[in-house]
Amino acid sequence: MTAYLLTVHLLNLLAPAVALAALMAVLAPRLPGWRGVRPAVPSLQARFAWGLLLNVAVIVAGLLMGSPGKIQTYAAMLMASGLAHFLMLRGWRR
Repeated sequence: MTAYLLTVHLLNLLAPAVALAALMAVLAPRLPGWRGVRPAVPSLQARFAWGLLLNVAVIVAGLLMGSPGKIQTYAAMLMASGLAHFLMLRGWRR
């Protein structure tokens, strides 16, 4: 495998993590019921960075368990990202 193909393969593996982190960082505070909440992590860039770090960790865990790119890994990534944003938006105080 050439370096170019390896780079493309890794970018395609991490694309869902980046997309989910960006969408959750932008959309989670704007959902009905969450407007006006003072988040524990107020910066959009910080929420994106934490979400991306968590999503990449879930993909690496899926890679180590032998199911990268499978629906279980993506479901775990979605659940972990949702829980992280629930905590970053202080969902327990609602």
